[in-house]
Amino acid sequence: MKEEKPWSAIYKEIYVLMEKKRNQMFKESGITSAQMGVLITLDLSNEPSLTMKELEKKMCLAQSTVAGLVARLEQKGFVECGQNPFDKRIKWVKRSESGIALCNYTRQEMQRMDEEFLADLKTEEREEFVRLLCRVRESLS
Repeated sequence: MKEEKPWSAIYKEIYVLMEKKRNQMFKESGITSAQMGVLITLDLSNEPSLTMKELEKKMCLAQSTVAGLVARLEQKGFVECGQNPFDKRIKWVKRSESGIALCNYTRQEMQRMDEEFLADLKTEEREEFVRLLCRVRESLS
C-alpha cells in the first residue's frame, strides 16, 4: 500500500515550485525574490514610505537582512531612502517610480501565474481551495 505524504510536505513542494517560477520572473528584472518581498511589503502598506523598523517588523526579518535588501534595491534604483529630519536615527524607505512600475508588472504576472497554477481546478474547486487555505492560516494565527 502506497504511503501518502503529509500535507505539509506537499505544501512545501508546491511552495518550492512556485518560488522557482517567481525567481525566474524576478531574474528578468535583476532582483531576487527576497528583494521583491521588500517592494511588495512597501506596496501593500498603503503608506508613502515605511521606516526601516516598520519594514523589519512587517517582514519578520532581522535588521541586518532588511538593511542589505534595501541597500541593493537602492543601488538598482527601485527604492529611495532618507532620514527623518528630526531624528537622524530613523531611516525611511519608499518605492521609486521604477519600483512602482515593477510592482505593477509583478502583480499582473503573479495573477497570471496563479491562474496557471490553478488551471486544472474548476471554479468551485478553486474557491474551496482558497477557503481551506484561509482556514489553515487562521488556525495558525
